[in-house]
Amino acid sequence: MSSEREERLKVLEELKTENQGFKYGYNRNEKIETLVEKYSEKEEDELPNDEYSIAGRVMEARSFGSLAFLDLRGEKADIQIVVQDDEILEFIDQYIQNGDIIGVKGYLKFTNKGEFSIQATDFELLTKGVRPIPSDFYGLEDQETQYRDRPLHLISDLEAREVFRKRSKINRLIREFLHEREFMEIETPVIQPVYGGTNATPFETYVEDKDMDAYLRIAKELYHKRTIIGGFDRIFEIGKDFRNESIDQTHNPEFTMMELYQAYADYEDMMALTEELYEEIAVQVTGSAQVDYQGYELDFSAPWKRMTMVEAIEQHGGFDVTELSDKEIKEKMEEHDAELDSDYERGMAIAELFEEVAEENLIQPVHIIDHPEETTPLCMQHREKEGLIERFEPFAAGMELGNAYTELRDPIRQRKLFEDEERRQEEGDDEAHPIDMDFISALELGMPPTGGLGIGIDRMAMLMTDQESIRDVLLFPMMK
Repeated sequence: MSSEREERLKVLEELKTENQGFKYGYNRNEKIETLVEKYSEKEEDELPNDEYSIAGRVMEARSFGSLAFLDLRGEKADIQIVVQDDEILEFIDQYIQNGDIIGVKGYLKFTNKGEFSIQATDFELLTKGVRPIPSDFYGLEDQETQYRDRPLHLISDLEAREVFRKRSKINRLIREFLHEREFMEIETPVIQPVYGGTNATPFETYVEDKDMDAYLRIAKELYHKRTIIGGFDRIFEIGKDFRNESIDQTHNPEFTMMELYQAYADYEDMMALTEELYEEIAVQVTGSAQVDYQGYELDFSAPWKRMTMVEAIEQHGGFDVTELSDKEIKEKMEEHDAELDSDYERGMAIAELFEEVAEENLIQPVHIIDHPEETTPLCMQHREKEGLIERFEPFAAGMELGNAYTELRDPIRQRKLFEDEERRQEEGDDEAHPIDMDFISALELGMPPTGGLGIGIDRMAMLMTDQESIRDVLLFPMMK
């Protein structure tokens, strides 16, 4: 690779002496994929006589003296270029290598072997590639290189491009879905003086002009609730959140969340909305509510099954936590390698046991409802069940897909719960929620009954594109 790069640099220097190597632009009159889609299945006599001007990247160049073939890659498809013109052939032999970006004018044809092609009448080198790329035949197979060198991966793999195209479509469809339901898109601060909205370890930063420590947001929740208090009924935001935590198959330190809040709604409304959204996205992106994912057929058709956290532990762990003493729960935690970051609390222990014994077994879409009240300081107490809150998390394929509450609106209780979180911080829980007095002050103005929902876009994209790792749906995942 090093010697080939040196050779290419010499070619580039030669081109520069002739004021070539990097053109300022090129006038295409058609895209490669459009020609392939329209005419590749036609008969020879059905091809138009028009001259087309196209551009793309050379993936293979094969020269046979008086004849050359180039495989040219556009954004979505490849086309073969046939060259017989002596002047163009000489230029190709002297200057063109895999990876170069060229412009070609010519006429559509089929070769003697029936290959859909363009017969070149004019040829321009638009960008000389200095760094070698793998041939189209061999591709780029190494997964680590795919993540670390995404431009090279995307050059080599049209299917990978389609994954990110579908991800973009998902974002657009979510916006359309919510706009149709009268949700207004908003933007809230990424740099915050007090992080909050979930339990997580933040990234720390510093605001020079204010001489102020600050944090990258871990969630959008507290600013969204301020907006609801201010008088908007339905709001949403799609954007990055940042959590200084583990990096694994389903986690990246920066990730994309859609968060929404709806006044005069509760967690039952949020469950229905989640089901409608996921079903709509599945149908629009994959063509069906039944989605193939890593060997499973997941059915996202509404309504989804609902299970309490206690029921999920009993079904997949084989024990009823409501029948166990605190001592027995501690024994179960030790048996399943579950740990707490702060002192023992029964509700937090139950949530940890759920993660250890149930999560990975939740394959078909399901809402895990009615969590212990210790698990979050931001949720209303259950209207019927003591010690629980009106919270649910949707799951599929063993992954948590989101989080939702009937939102807490009592400023007195909110402050008390924040103080409980502060105690957990002092006991060593780095993910405990800090006190946000400005938010409590906003709550004192009065907030209407509200349902809130957060959906992870990255994991939704994994499910809709059948990708095993979150790195496969992030253009540039964090790497060491």
